[in-house]
Amino acid sequence: MSAESIAIVGSGVAGAAAAIRLAERGVAVDLYEAVPEPKPIGAGLLLQPTGQRVLAAMGLLDEALALGTRVDRLFGDTPTGRTVLDMSYRRYDAAAYGMGLQRGALMGLLWRRLRELGVRWHCGAAVDGFEQDADGVTLRIASREPVRHLALILANGSFSKLRERMAVAQHARPFPWGAVWTVLPAPPGFPQIELRQRFRSASKMLGLMPVGKADAADAQHGINLFWSLPVAELDGWRERVGLAALKQRMTALFPDVAPLLAGLHDAEQLREARYADVWMQRWHDGRVLAIGDCAHGMSPQLGQGANMALIDAHELAAEIGDDGDWPQVFARYTHRRRAHLRFYGQASRRLTPMFQSHAVVAPWLRDRFFGWGGRLPYIHQQSIATLAGVKTGWLWGRLKL
Repeated sequence: MSAESIAIVGSGVAGAAAAIRLAERGVAVDLYEAVPEPKPIGAGLLLQPTGQRVLAAMGLLDEALALGTRVDRLFGDTPTGRTVLDMSYRRYDAAAYGMGLQRGALMGLLWRRLRELGVRWHCGAAVDGFEQDADGVTLRIASREPVRHLALILANGSFSKLRERMAVAQHARPFPWGAVWTVLPAPPGFPQIELRQRFRSASKMLGLMPVGKADAADAQHGINLFWSLPVAELDGWRERVGLAALKQRMTALFPDVAPLLAGLHDAEQLREARYADVWMQRWHDGRVLAIGDCAHGMSPQLGQGANMALIDAHELAAEIGDDGDWPQVFARYTHRRRAHLRFYGQASRRLTPMFQSHAVVAPWLRDRFFGWGGRLPYIHQQSIATLAGVKTGWLWGRLKL
């Protein structure tokens, strides 16, 4: 710990990536993690072309590709055979693709790089408060003496309590829908899939995505299974519904998933996911900055969580100057990220009811716009540009990394 270093709270994708990019620029970093032994928790993720560029800048893309699986197409339909989504990265750019990756694989790469760079990583250090003044930020850490840093970066997730201490207009509204998920081994003879989804209106959704291997020593390729549930049903589902009944619901919606579900034999294999829509008027407050889900949490429907976290880290490092004026660095970062983050926040709020809700009209519009309308070249181009993570506005604007 050093009064001349930058503190980062949270060692998930956003926090770890920010620590790496800052350390690569010669900035001294102290990374604080509340968990004594951090373990990667979270569903498999779809890394978009923009996030891949950030990994390439870190020198980690080739290793990620060796662990993950290339995804060229997203396809979703209903039990009656109506096409809801049919989106091809290649129709946007011949060289573009998504990457299905286990979160543990990505975190393994990032955490290894942290250690290679000598970033000071304090595990079991729960930061429960801070105060800032003109010269720095003082952190309060449970069962430890307060520590002093030049600035503070908050990267501790959508439900961060520390973010609420920033003097910035903000809200964090939990989404009424969540999910249960797991990564299952691909059974012998299981069809080679890309990102595959099956819908019944917006009240039922099952998603499958190949996510490759957990690490280089793992010979088994995994498939991420995602089952949408209202939060009201998510609490206590094991006791109220049970695994056998849940599997029956999945196979009733999508019979082809039955061979994969043979590997799901214990309810503890399924983890629960909850999401929040996080909005902030700006992402900096003097010497304090929020990044990742802490700054702009959104639903998983656009596949942008890890992608945005990596971009945040990359764009923050691009604003670092030689003057050491961290309030100005953070203000420049907010300006740099505003158009991109505002677009995706709005898109998430507008599109989520089409995919996770009890609504009737929203999924009807979804089926017409993305199904029939998706065949039109312009709509398809805009849809894939959104998925690829490059849009900065509804009509025009592209992110340049």
